[in-house]
Formats: sequence, structure tokens, C-alpha cells
Amino acid sequence: MNRSANQRAQITNRSRFATLALTSLVSTIVLVMAGSFVRVTGYGLGCPDWPLCYGRAVPPIEIGAWVEFGHRLLGGVAGIQIAGLTWLAYKNHKNEKWIWRPAITTAVLLIIQVVLGGLHVLNELPRWTGLVHTGVAMAIVGFLALLVTVSQPKLIALSGRVDRSFDLKKMQRWTLISAGFAYLLILSGSLVTRTGASLACPSFPLCGIGEVPDSLQNLVTIQMVHRIIALIVLIVVSYLLFNILRNGHGEKTLHSLSYVLIALLLVQVGLGISNVLLSLPLWSRILHLGAATSIWAVLIIFTVIFQQPQMATQVDTSMPVTLTHSDEAGS
Repeated sequence: MNRSANQRAQITNRSRFATLALTSLVSTIVLVMAGSFVRVTGYGLGCPDWPLCYGRAVPPIEIGAWVEFGHRLLGGVAGIQIAGLTWLAYKNHKNEKWIWRPAITTAVLLIIQVVLGGLHVLNELPRWTGLVHTGVAMAIVGFLALLVTVSQPKLIALSGRVDRSFDLKKMQRWTLISAGFAYLLILSGSLVTRTGASLACPSFPLCGIGEVPDSLQNLVTIQMVHRIIALIVLIVVSYLLFNILRNGHGEKTLHSLSYVLIALLLVQVGLGISNVLLSLPLWSRILHLGAATSIWAVLIIFTVIFQQPQMATQVDTSMPVTLTHSDEAGS
């Protein structure tokens, strides 16, 4: 009886943590998109001070102030969720290093991000803090995606089965390469935006201008480097997806994630083209970063899944995952 009660408690704890991890990831992606909205609308200094806004807890009735303050409120929501996630990890999973270590790392990154956000405002939006701010935000998204993967029974069980159909060393290598280039692509996109290079090349896929004036040479280079990295990401992720869809027979979850990633890639390519040809419409710029962040998160999920057998042996799979394996064996 005590054992049964203990197993039910484990299932409840795992479910609670998995739900909070997923909602934290979604909230953080929404926060990233809200940050993009603040930036592209030019309201980054809508609140010129920090942590208050015009020295007040509630900002004055001004559009810019409320746009920036709304972004801070969303940051607060995501921060509370991440703090709760860290507490649950400490309380129920501190002996599982694939949960506890990423959770505490995410909390530390959150603190760094809050400090960077304050410095970014107080120093009137310098380029370097904005670029680092983006990098830390993507790191937080990545660790949250990892926590989603290691807390979802289906994904843990999937990680324990992939060695049946895949060359693990090969897939581990290509998932890491894909995720690495995706991270680099997001940073290069942030550099494009923050240097004013977004329209340095007025056509697609080539730059579309003749002789480049010296004053624009650096901006053209930044824009074209971003496009080259984007092409590399498209190639390596396509190769990764080809291997997954060719070898992952019968793995519906793996196929579903692959189709989600394919859809995101197609949307992202279209948004990238529309940014150039439509001269940076607001909706396209915001969705472009949102899609890029989502692609990065899915690639992290793939990366963690293919780290089997490390994850499957180092996450406490006592009750929820055992049930998943048993269901599969009996089907």
C-alpha cells in the first residue's frame, strides 16, 4: 500500500513538473516575441528607468510606457514559472541530474537575464547588451526545452528506444550540429537587427545591389553572413529530418515532432523572404523571431532525445516511464 501511494506521488510530481516546464517554455517564447515587438516598435526606452517606470510602480498612460511595461510583466510571469520549476526540481528531483542541474542553470540564467535587461535600459539600449540579452534568452529557452523533454514520459521512453533504429553517435552529432547552427543563426539575426543591416540587401536570395559603397559594406556583409548561416541551417536540419523520417519507423511522436519542425522551417523561410521583399513589416519581424525560437526549442528536444542511453538511465523512470515501456511491449 505504501509502495502504491509512493508511485502515485511520483506520477503526480512528474506530471506537475512536466506541465510547468511546458508552460514555462511557451511563456518564454511569447516573452521573446514580446521583446521583439518592443524593439521593432522603437519602444525599448518606453520606460527610461528600471525596475520602475518613470519612477512609478504603475506607468503613466503612454503607449510606449505600457508596451515596455507589458513586456516586463510577461517577464515576471515567466520568471515566476521558472522559479517554481526550480523549486519543484529541488523538492522532488534533486537526485536526477538531468532535471536538477538544468533547472538550477535556468534559474541562474534568469537572474543574469534580469540584470542584463536592467543594464540594457539604464545604458539606453547599447548594442552589446542587446546581443548578449538575446543569447541568454535563447539559452533559457534551450534549457526549458531540455526540461520538457526529460519530464515527459513519452519523450523519455522514446529516448530509450531510438537505439533500435538509429546510429546514435551519428544522430547525436547531427542534432548538436543543427542546434549549434540554429543558435548561431539567431545571434546573427540579432546582430542584423541591431546594426541596422536588415535592408542592406534589398532582394532575395542575392543581395541585389551593384557596387557597394564603403559606408554600407559592413552592413551588406552582416546581412549576407546571416543568409549564409540560414542556408547552412536549412541544409543540416533537412539532412537530420531525412534521417529521422527514413529510420524512425513506427515512432509517431518522433514523426510528429519532425513534421512540426518542417512546418516551422517553411514558415521561417517565407517570413525571412517577406522581411526583405516587404521592407520589414511589423508582423513578419515578430513572427520571424518567434519561429526561429521555436525551431531552436524543437532542435534541443531532438538533441536530448538522442542522448540515450544517458538520459534514460539518469532520469528517475520509476513509475511513469515504466508504464510507457510496458504499454509498448503489450501492444
